[in-house]
Amino acid sequence: MIDVNTGKTQNAARVLQLLRTENHLTKQDISRRLHLSMPTTLQNINELLEVGILEECGTSESTGGRKAKKIRLRPDAGLGVGIDVALHHIELVVTDLRGTVLAQQRLPLQFRDTPTWYQSLGTALEHFLQANQINTQLILSAGISFPGIVDNESEVLLHSHIFSLKHIRLDRFHRTIPFPVVVANDANCAGFSELCAEHSTYIYVSLNESVGGAFLMEGKLYLGDTWQAGEIGHMLLIPEGTPCYCGKHGCADAYLSPKVLRKKGETLASFFRKVEKQDETACQVWNTYLEHLAILLTNLRMMLNTDLIVGGEVGTYIVPYLDDLCAKAAKYDLFARDIDYIFPCTHTENAFSAGASMLALERYGSRLLARIETEK
Repeated sequence: MIDVNTGKTQNAARVLQLLRTENHLTKQDISRRLHLSMPTTLQNINELLEVGILEECGTSESTGGRKAKKIRLRPDAGLGVGIDVALHHIELVVTDLRGTVLAQQRLPLQFRDTPTWYQSLGTALEHFLQANQINTQLILSAGISFPGIVDNESEVLLHSHIFSLKHIRLDRFHRTIPFPVVVANDANCAGFSELCAEHSTYIYVSLNESVGGAFLMEGKLYLGDTWQAGEIGHMLLIPEGTPCYCGKHGCADAYLSPKVLRKKGETLASFFRKVEKQDETACQVWNTYLEHLAILLTNLRMMLNTDLIVGGEVGTYIVPYLDDLCAKAAKYDLFARDIDYIFPCTHTENAFSAGASMLALERYGSRLLARIETEK
């Protein structure tokens, strides 16, 4: 049995974290990846199998001896809650341990930094969980996606331009949500939602009303010295160019926000319908947008030499135009034989809320060990 009162759970927690981003691994794979001895690996895996956190899922290809059994995380062993706080609405999701969305709801709740708003958030979450018959005993944590710079060490929202907030204590959320809470920047949440075995180091470019990004390095968010890493929208794209809301001129945000594409009162979907129909004006606007995006992406590639994932609102439409984007990028990256490092996002829905849930599960996933042990 797992002793949750000692440091013996550390290796078990490492096994869980590894298997959250892998579909399945053999015991030998886990031993090698975590640099654990085989006896230690077997002890931890057997204990996790016994309490139902892991499960066997077939065998690997034989290399001459007995086929090795594959192990995976049992997704329904625990649950996470994700909450995206936007200007005019909130989005609620429940995910399993692998980030699959099991239930979702969007509600029109305009943000206000008042006790009444936080109470409304707590009530909305309670009703959402009840309506979807979620067993709250299985919920390990809640993640909150928020548009702003978050200092999780000091538990402070340092700044949010969208909400005109500065230095707000995060205990407002902790008092409202009845689970351990993680609050994180919205672009970081969306970026974290793309984490998988194929992509563990990458830059996520969030093309939303405010352009942002996230840096993932070996599965971990890189936040920088002052928690502002990933402010891609305020990298200078065109010197002395279009004014940006931050006060500078020529920021990427001024050229790559979705509002650059759509006319007043127009939706992004209607803009892309025009592009599909070869509307001359829309095609010219889109071509210029892709040119600016190619410059930004190749600059990021030069900086960190890693994969780039295009996400956010515009990212959900990028797949049919990926070849055009890569062709434009090839003009600016003369070091690459092929532009094979630009990828479309896989989460075209619930990226912020699901990513928030995944971030919270990463921090508090080991609570699963303590909860199951207590029940036993």
